[in-house]
Amino acid sequence: MNDNKQTRKPLRLKNYDYSSGGTYFLTICTHNKQKSLCEIIPRKDDFSLPHTKLTVFGQLAKETITEITVRDYVTVDNYVIMPNHIHLLITLSSPIPDRGKPCHYDIPQIVGKYKSLVARKWLAVCQSQNRQMGQIWQRSYHDHIIRCEKDYLDIWNYIDENPMKWEIDKYYK
Repeated sequence: MNDNKQTRKPLRLKNYDYSSGGTYFLTICTHNKQKSLCEIIPRKDDFSLPHTKLTVFGQLAKETITEITVRDYVTVDNYVIMPNHIHLLITLSSPIPDRGKPCHYDIPQIVGKYKSLVARKWLAVCQSQNRQMGQIWQRSYHDHIIRCEKDYLDIWNYIDENPMKWEIDKYYK
């Protein structure tokens, strides 16, 4: 065994059912935290706020957010696309039977579906431009289970204010 290999600590809460109804705060990072999704446009004057300008890749990421909703079971309550990561506030409702079969989606499946959909779209863009795609997503993602209304509102505000605080963001590098 190679002693230089890093041991990855488990990121998911042990024995938690990530398909149960509830709200989750997710952070998905680009590979090596490359700033490939957007740029932050600084304030122009005292009355304006910093805002994001999406790249083509960022636009694909934004368009795909609507595709991870599953009827009334999975909804994206709020999100922000930052230069090298995406924050999502996702709510899972109780499973709704579909033609007699229960609907079972969990957070890992939803994140996997999202990353895959964006990657396929980005691959098509790269192929049309005769470019190499390369790896686009960091392995895994970070999740936080929302446990109360205050937590939900704090996360909502964090998402909304994230572009204004980009230079002090832990992903700024």
